[in-house]
Amino acid sequence: MGKLVTLKFSDGNFEQGFTVTIQIGEEGAHPSSEISASLPPFTELPQLYDAWQALYLSMELPSRLFAAENAVTHVSFIEDCYDTAEKLTEKLNQWLQSPSFLPARELLSDNIQRMDEVRVLLQSGNSYLQRMPWHLWDLFDRRYHKAEIAIAAPSYSSVEPVARKSDKIRILVILGNSEGIDVSSDRAMLEQLPNAEVTFLVEPKRQQLNDELWQQHWDILFFAGHSDTQQDIGRIYINETESLRMEQLRYALRTAVTNGLRLAIFNSCDGLGLARSLFDLHIPQVIVMREPIPDLVAQQFLRHFLEAFSSGTSCYLSVRRARERLQGIEDQFPCATWLPIICQNPAEIPLKWSIPEPEKPPIQPAIDVPPPPIGNFNPPQVNTSNLDRNNPPSNPMPIAIAPNPTKNRESPMKRKRLFRLPQTYILLAGTAIGLTCFIALLRPRPIVLASGGAIAAIVFGAWSWQVKQEFAWLNENNLLDREVFGSKLEALERTSLATGMQWRRAKAWAKETHTFAEQIVEKEPDLTVEVLETLDTVLALAEQVTDAIAAASQVRSENYRVLAQRRLQASYDRLQATHELLQNLQDQVLLLSLDRNTSNLKVELPAQLRLAIDTNKITLQANEK
Repeated sequence: MGKLVTLKFSDGNFEQGFTVTIQIGEEGAHPSSEISASLPPFTELPQLYDAWQALYLSMELPSRLFAAENAVTHVSFIEDCYDTAEKLTEKLNQWLQSPSFLPARELLSDNIQRMDEVRVLLQSGNSYLQRMPWHLWDLFDRRYHKAEIAIAAPSYSSVEPVARKSDKIRILVILGNSEGIDVSSDRAMLEQLPNAEVTFLVEPKRQQLNDELWQQHWDILFFAGHSDTQQDIGRIYINETESLRMEQLRYALRTAVTNGLRLAIFNSCDGLGLARSLFDLHIPQVIVMREPIPDLVAQQFLRHFLEAFSSGTSCYLSVRRARERLQGIEDQFPCATWLPIICQNPAEIPLKWSIPEPEKPPIQPAIDVPPPPIGNFNPPQVNTSNLDRNNPPSNPMPIAIAPNPTKNRESPMKRKRLFRLPQTYILLAGTAIGLTCFIALLRPRPIVLASGGAIAAIVFGAWSWQVKQEFAWLNENNLLDREVFGSKLEALERTSLATGMQWRRAKAWAKETHTFAEQIVEKEPDLTVEVLETLDTVLALAEQVTDAIAAASQVRSENYRVLAQRRLQASYDRLQATHELLQNLQDQVLLLSLDRNTSNLKVELPAQLRLAIDTNKITLQANEK
C-alpha cells in the first residue's frame, strides 16, 4: 500500500511567507502523522519563474498553443533558458531547506521509505506555488523515486458516482482544432489501448460534445488540440471556428463526473487555467501541461504515459515515468520534463486501469535495446551518410556511442605498483655487499671507492627516480582529491564539447558523488578502496554520457537518432543510479557513526554498487586483451 502526503498551504504569499500543515498516512486511511511548519518570505521565486517563463516563451517553439513560423532556436536562447531553470530550481530547494521548514522534512524522512510509492498533494490557491517545479524538490527527486507531486484546490468535495456498467475503460477522445499540429499520432496510440472502448469526436460542434458528455458514461476524457489560458481562464479550441471555456461545459461535465468520469487529460498547451476551472466541478483527477507544449513533446508524453498506465502502473507513477523520459529530447525542447502536472481532488482515489487476468498487454512496446555496459565496448561503426532517411534499415545496428574509459589515459591494470621494484633492491643490496667487501678485505683504494660509490649512486638515483614517478602518478590520479576529480570531469567536457541540461545534471551528480565519497572515507577508512573504484566507475559513466551526447548530435537518420537517444538515456540512468547508491551508503555510514560506541556493525558496500564496479572491471580487462 502506498503513502499519501498532503501539504496544506494556509493563507500567505511570497512576501509574508506561508504556514504549511503536513499530513502523512497510508492510502485510503486517515493521516497517521501531522505537523505544522513555516516557509519564510522569498520574493525572488516568483520573479525567477517569470524570468524563466519569458525565456521559454521567447523561443516560440511550434506548439499546441500556436504554430510558430520563425521559432527562435539559437543556442544562446536555449542556454539562457537552462541557466534560469537551474537557478529557479536551486532557489526553490534553498527555500525548502529553510530551518523553519526542517521539521516537515524530518517528518517526511522518518515516515517514508525510499521504495514507497507516494502521492504528494500540494494544496494551495496561490498560482505561483502551483507553477513551481515541485518535481525537482530534492527530497522527492533524488530520494523517493516512486513519488509524484500533484496540485490540489484549497476546497473540495467528493461526488458519489454511479456504478460502472463495463469492465472496460471507456474513453471519450476530442480531437479539436489541429491547425499546424499533428494529432493523428495521439489517435493512433489511443486506438491501440488494451481493454478500452474509445470514442472519437473529430473537431466536433459544441452541441455534439455536450450531448456525448450528457448521454454516455465515461471513465476518461481526453483532449488533443489547441488550448490556452487567458486571465487564469482556460479555453479549448474544439474546431476551426469554435472555442469553449470550461464554464461553458459546466453542466455537461458535472453530469459526466456523476456518471463515472474519473480522469481528464488535456494534451494541449497552457492547461493550468483549465485545471483551475475544473476544480469547482470536483473531477477526481486532471492531467495538464503547465506551459505551451511542443507537438513532439505532447506525443512522446502520451505514448510513455499510456504504455505505463495501461499495463497496470498507477496513474501517478505513470506520469512520473513519462515525464522523466522526456529528458531524452530536452536538447531540442528545453525543460520538457517541467510541463506535465497532475491536478487532484483530495477526496478522490486515482483511477486504476482495469486489466483482465489472462493478459496485460502494453501498447506498442519500445524496441528492446539493451543498456550499454558500464565501461567501454567497441561496437562496429555505422556509416549513416548514405542511408535513406525516410526508409531506415529494418534491423539497424546500434550507434557506437559508448565510451572507452581507457581512452587518453594509461590503463590502471598496466601501471606498476608503488615500490614493486625487486630488481632495484637486489642491485642495491649487491652494491652494499660489494662495498663492504672492498673495505673489509682489501685496502681501500681511491679508485675502488670511487667506482663503488659511483655504481651505488647511479643505482640509488634510478631507484629514487622510479619512486618519485610512482608518487607523482599517485598524486595525479588520487580520485579522492577534489581538484583531481574535478579536473578529470573538466577534461571530459573539453574533449567531448558536451553541453546542455543533461550534461550539466550528469556533471552535478558526479560532483555530488565525490562529496559523498569524501564523507564515507572520513568515517569509514576501510571502504577507501571500494570508494575509489566507485569514483572510477562514475568517471566512466560520465564519459559514456558525453560520448552519447556527441553521437546523438551527429547522426543524420531519425532512426539512428532515436537509438542514440536511448543509449544516452541508459547511460544517464546508470550514472543517476550510482549516485543514489553512494548516497544511500553515505546515509548508512553517517547513521552508524552516530552510534559507533554501542554498535559493532560494519558498513558494507551495497550489492548493486559492487555489481556496477565489478562490471566495469570486467569490461576494462576485456578491452586490455
